[in-house]
This record gives sequence, C-alpha cells and structure tokens, in this order.
Amino acid sequence: MARRTTRKPAAKPAVEQAVEQPVEVVAKTVEESAANEPTAEANVPAAEDTAGKETLAFPDPADTPRDAYRDTLTHVDEQGDVRMVDVSDKNVTKRLAIAEGSILMHPETQAMVLEDRAKKGDVLACARVAGIMASKRTSELIPMCHPLMITKSKVDIEAIPATGTGARNDGRVGFRVTATLGVTGVTGIEMEALTAASVACLTIYDMCKAVDRGMEIVDVRLLRKEGGRSGVWERGAEEAADATAEPEPVPAEPASALPGGPGSGAPAPAIAFIGYQNSGKTTLVEKVITRLTKRGLRVGTIKHHGHKGFDIDQLGKDSWRHAQAGSRHVGLIAPNKFAEYADTGAQEVSVTDLLARYTDVDVVIVEGYKTAGLPNIVVTRSGVDRLRGDTSFDLIDDNTLAIACNDVVERDFRARATKLAEADGTAHLLPPFININDAPSLVNFIAKYLKDLKGAK
Repeated sequence: MARRTTRKPAAKPAVEQAVEQPVEVVAKTVEESAANEPTAEANVPAAEDTAGKETLAFPDPADTPRDAYRDTLTHVDEQGDVRMVDVSDKNVTKRLAIAEGSILMHPETQAMVLEDRAKKGDVLACARVAGIMASKRTSELIPMCHPLMITKSKVDIEAIPATGTGARNDGRVGFRVTATLGVTGVTGIEMEALTAASVACLTIYDMCKAVDRGMEIVDVRLLRKEGGRSGVWERGAEEAADATAEPEPVPAEPASALPGGPGSGAPAPAIAFIGYQNSGKTTLVEKVITRLTKRGLRVGTIKHHGHKGFDIDQLGKDSWRHAQAGSRHVGLIAPNKFAEYADTGAQEVSVTDLLARYTDVDVVIVEGYKTAGLPNIVVTRSGVDRLRGDTSFDLIDDNTLAIACNDVVERDFRARATKLAEADGTAHLLPPFININDAPSLVNFIAKYLKDLKGAK
C-alpha cells in the first residue's frame, strides 16, 4: 500500500531550516581543528558551514572513501538503461591494473599441489595459463567491457603459509594469485586483471576438487590501477594516511548529551536510511558513520538482513560449531567486546525491541526497515526499484526527515508532488532534498536534527 505524502505545512520547520540556514560556526585553522575536535560540548559539535570559506585543495579521505572522479554509474544512462560507455573522445594513456584472489584449502591439498602430486598435472602452471587466457576474453564475459589490445598479462601464484610472512590471521592455507595487466588505450584494464585472478583460482579448484571440494575462493579484489583521468589508485592508501594522522581525543564525559544513550538509561535516538536495492544506502551510511564518529559521537548501527539466515563466525570455528550442534543462543565474549547469535524460530525480532538495547551509544543509524515507522531519510539514485518497478516516491511519509538523491530525482519528485496537489487539491509538501554525494551537508542536517531533539526533551 502506498504511503501518504500529505503533510501539514508546519510539520518540521526546525528540520527544514537545517539545509537552508546552516548553523554558523567559528572559523578555525586546520591545526586548531585537529587539536580541538571533537568538541566536548554535548558530544555534538556544531554543524559545518563552508559557505564563503576557502576549502582545502584535496578531499578528506573520510568524505571520499571511493576513488572515482565521479559519483555516477557510467554504464547506466539517464533513463536507467545499461549501455557501453563511449570512449572515443578519451585520451590514449598507458594503463596498468593489479588484482588478486586467494583460494583456501586443506593443508594436505596444498602439499599435494606443491609436491606436484595432482593427478591432472601441474596445477599452478595450468592456472597461470588459464588466467592469461581469460584476461584476453574478458569482453566476451562481461557485457559492457570494451575489447582491449592487451600489452601485458602476467599471473603469479604463491603459497599461503600457515604461519610467518604472508600467513592469514585465521591460519588457513592455500594459494594467492596476483594478476598484472597492462594496455595502452582509452579505457582501463581493471576488469581484465580481476578476471585473470578469478579464473586462475577457479582453475586451481578444478584441478584439485577431486580431493577437496571444500576449497574456498576469497578476497578477489583490485590492488592498484594506473593511468586514465582518475590517475593512480592503490588499496590501503587511505588507511595508511589515517594511521599516520594524530589520533583524535576520546570524549572524557561518558554520559550522552542527547536524549537517550549512555548515562540516561534510555535507548539512543535512531534514524533509518531507507530505499530500494542498489539505491546507495550502504555507501551513504558508511560516510555518515565516519563523519559522526569524527565529531565525537558514539554511533550504533542496525542492518536489516534480507536473506533467510546467516552463519555465526567463520566456518569451523568454535562458536560456529556450537550453533551447528544445536545451540539456540551462542554468546562470544572477548576482553573488549561481545557478540550474541540467537535463533528466534519463525518470528523475526522487531527493530523496536532491538533498539531498546542500544543504551551504550549516542545515536543509532538503521539501514533498511522501510515500514518500521522510524524517523527516516529516503535514499534513491534512480527513483525506481528496477526489480519490482516500485517508485521511491512512495517511501516518503510523515516520518521522512529528508531525501538524499541527485538533481534528476529531485526534479521528478517535485513534479510528482505538484501533479498530486493539482489532482486532489491538497498540498503535498516534501521534506528537504540533500545531494546524495554531499556527505558533509547530510551530517550537518543530522546533527541539527539531534540538537533539536535534545531541545525538545
């Protein structure tokens, strides 16, 4: 059933002013900001206001966790249809991509491969050739990939030891595949590198499956890319920069200045980010969590798991074995954290019941739960759920605080509201629109909302 969009004109005046009239803050130098943030007052620093001020020439890694020079899907046109990108006007540059993947297995299987005892022959040599061959056929496998004249295709495979250099934290063994691809052309070669690493791992599985069908292919990912308009990207560069930064001070006051949370005995306030599949919720939630945490807020999260079930811990670990043996409520306790895994039978635990346990944080960011009636922010990129044909416009209700979208969706939603008003003669007021790519403004909005909550208590 579609939700009502009818609103009273004065429903949320304080909230709507958050974007139109940002809270004014005292200008500080970069050095002063690093030394003083987060502010101690109420654990909720003032909203950021960058209007009229000179900004840094480089982005804050916390604001731009993705490396792309754009935040739109190039393989999707304005109508939401897939397309092959026209690269005819792009500059020819030398491009490189390095990708990796790992296949984990029983120690005896690894020993068999290293000792060349596999019945099908030289496992690693076959995998290397398979990876190179696959890189040359990538455009036939991935629909929107351009055929490339590859100038370099190299696949390296090394054993993953149980201990020592190169070992995994969980002690599992297997093989790590690294694919390095090069091309001189107008488009990147990342997909070819990822395909080479994937197929090399698959070939190892095929060569060894007769003795170990429990092998796992994991951690297939891009490590580095060079060339093109976006330049160099390397995995872990942002984390390395953060590691060298001066650590932010921990708030001295444990009690929360917001309604609910630590010291109050009441649950923390919650804001739900709702939207259909592939709307960009998780990416936006990551940015919001990072920035709220940098402001000194203790953030909790709840994610609605759309699948029928999930396993606790890693396969083969003690807690997993407890659950597999029939334990309905498994608890894990470590010196600085704990976790619970409970079987609730056919009944799903309500988000309201779970929120009642969040008394140790300042605010809870909820991803999902479109029908829970929580204060929410509607997140949408195209405005339409392509799987169901539903429109994100119908998610807007009296609990909606804001809409995070692009300018195309904003124009569409405003036009819809106007048509509805003309049809039934009732005002259809919309909440504020915030650019889905502007995380700082969205966090300013949330901070203002939380302060208004505090004032209302």
